[in-house]
Amino acid sequence: MTNTASVVIIGGGIQGLSLAYHLTRLGVAGVRLVEAHTLGSGSSGRSATIIGHGFPAEEDLTFTRLSFAAIGRFTEELGADPGYEPIGCLLLAGPQEAPGLRRRHAVLHGLGVDSTLLTGDNILRLTPALDLDGIEVALYIPRDGNLDPHSMMQAYAHQARAGGAELMEEVRATGLQVRGGRIVGIETTAGPISTPCVVNAAGFRAREVASWAGMRLPITNLKRHIFVTGPVAAYARPIPFTYELGVAWYMRREGPGLILGMGAVESDEEDPQVDWSFLDEVIEQSLRRAPALADAGIKNAWAGLRPVTPDDHPILGEAAHLRGYYNDCGWGGHGVMHAPAAGQALAELIARGQAGLLDLAPYRAERFDSGS
Repeated sequence: MTNTASVVIIGGGIQGLSLAYHLTRLGVAGVRLVEAHTLGSGSSGRSATIIGHGFPAEEDLTFTRLSFAAIGRFTEELGADPGYEPIGCLLLAGPQEAPGLRRRHAVLHGLGVDSTLLTGDNILRLTPALDLDGIEVALYIPRDGNLDPHSMMQAYAHQARAGGAELMEEVRATGLQVRGGRIVGIETTAGPISTPCVVNAAGFRAREVASWAGMRLPITNLKRHIFVTGPVAAYARPIPFTYELGVAWYMRREGPGLILGMGAVESDEEDPQVDWSFLDEVIEQSLRRAPALADAGIKNAWAGLRPVTPDDHPILGEAAHLRGYYNDCGWGGHGVMHAPAAGQALAELIARGQAGLLDLAPYRAERFDSGS
């Protein structure tokens, strides 16, 4: 491995890979990415893979809009299918969540995004066999849908390598080299690399990496479980991604069966494992909201981490106190769907000194007073 680079990206998930690709697309030479395990082995490879307007904070909908545009040209630009399937998204809200859902509908209407507020039988026409007890209103967004994060990551990796980036697997970053208030290098298990620029795209390890830069990022890693069922007669036909806001429970079709997702327990497992005792809680909620799932058998399961911030916005941009150190973390489960836009914007900031795509200043870590 050569010992110099113009940019070193820590983390081989979809955010790091998108950034590597976009840097090379802007003509940046000497891009290096180090991944402690294999590309996509962290949260990106365990995502529920939805791109939707109903989940990110309202201020982050610009990322969603720009990523939708990027997904539309993904095949032409990168030569791969991103797996976008507009199955629609159906958000269910009880009395406590209903005002926020109605506000989101108004915001989307103002942005020109097709969405509809539904009640009663109109909800059941989209996702049948639900028990709507306690549900006041639902928001349906037909354009939202699935993505294939594995296909996207492979495409970003292939094109980044074609552009000259070096993607190093099984190489763990272990520290930073700092001199005179700026980055001069990085320590790794494969040896030091001299570089003036390091990007923390380390996912669940982002807090650790930031600590090397003298920063305390307020990121909490939340563990989510995903269970895959066998066929369920009531859901033999396509249904939208159906999500109950109050309990963060969802289901969607996956092959002949369904995916059920739930859970938000703090965890710092490097390789999060399924806690099968949690299945009882998932089954209880699933049967309460969708009684037809009583006939479903659990065929498979996995767990992943969602690194979330207190304000539900990602942390992006250069540290005020350390030149050449950038954060690209705290994505809160939106890393896959926002990777196309975030990768381009951060690449512009690094390569040109300004993100022309959108203003990243509000996303800097200093909003949390987390300087050195």
